[in-house]
Amino acid sequence: MKDYRGPFSKMGEGLVEKYIEDLKKELEQKPDDPQLNFKLGVAYVRLKRIDEARNVYKKLKSLDPQLAKELLDIIYEV
Repeated sequence: MKDYRGPFSKMGEGLVEKYIEDLKKELEQKPDDPQLNFKLGVAYVRLKRIDEARNVYKKLKSLDPQLAKELLDIIYEV
């Protein structure tokens, strides 16, 4: 994943942080939703929060093995 250092990079990071907050709120209602968990994992990768993305991967393995594999591929492309 490219590391963008332009003037909008901080704004982008702030949007991803807000997205993570929103996903966590949704996951409170639907903790076993594979798509929400996958999106959360990808958002963590976007912010280079790899340990948190790995934790999502561990949960996602039991919910949707195919999505878990896709997330793992994304984690290790970083």
